[in-house]
Amino acid sequence: MLVQLADTPALPTANAGARALAGAGPDLRAEERALLERIRTGDRRAQRVFYQRYHRQVRGHLFRLLASEADVDDALQTVFARAFAGLARFKGESSVKTWLYRITANTARNSMRHQFRQNRLKRAFHWFHQSRAHQHTGSPAEVHDEAQRMLHQLTPKLREIFVLYHHEGLNLREIAEVVDRPISTVGDRLTRARRQLQAMVRA
Repeated sequence: MLVQLADTPALPTANAGARALAGAGPDLRAEERALLERIRTGDRRAQRVFYQRYHRQVRGHLFRLLASEADVDDALQTVFARAFAGLARFKGESSVKTWLYRITANTARNSMRHQFRQNRLKRAFHWFHQSRAHQHTGSPAEVHDEAQRMLHQLTPKLREIFVLYHHEGLNLREIAEVVDRPISTVGDRLTRARRQLQAMVRA
C-alpha cells in the first residue's frame, strides 16, 4: 500500500531544513541530504522516492513483529507519517536507515501493546459472551455493552484493578505500584472482581 502522502503533516520550510542539515554528520551522504532537504520543502516526488527506497526495509521489520497484514499496513503508514513529521529533529547523527529503525521499533511496540490489551480484554469477557449467548438475542455490540454495564457495578477499587489488568495490560507488580498496595491485595481484588462478574452472569 502506497503511503498516503497527502495526509502527512506540514513540513518545515526549506530554510529550516537547510539549517537542520548544516551540521549533519558523516553518516549522511550528500545525496541523502539533498533528498531530505527536498522533502522538507514539501516536495511530494521526493517523499515518494524516500518511501520507495525504504518501505521494504520498514515493512519487513514490521511483518516480523506484528500479527496481521492489516496491522502491518497501518503501522507502515504511521512510520512514514512520523518520519516526515520528524525530519525537523533529524540531525544526521545516525544513518537514515538507523533512524527509521528506531521509528519503526517504537511504532511496532505501540501496536503490539494495543493488540495485547485488546486480546486480554477479549479473553476476560470470553466467558461472558459464552454464558450470555443463549440468553441474549442482541448484536455483539449490545452484548459488549451489557458486559460493560456489569463491570461498572463493581466497586471502584475492584473495577480499577480489573481494568488495569485486563484492559491496560499491566501485570500485578505494576498495578501494585500504580495503586500503592501490596501485590497480595491486588491479586485478591482481581479474583474478587472476576468472581462477582461471574455471579452477575449466572444470576
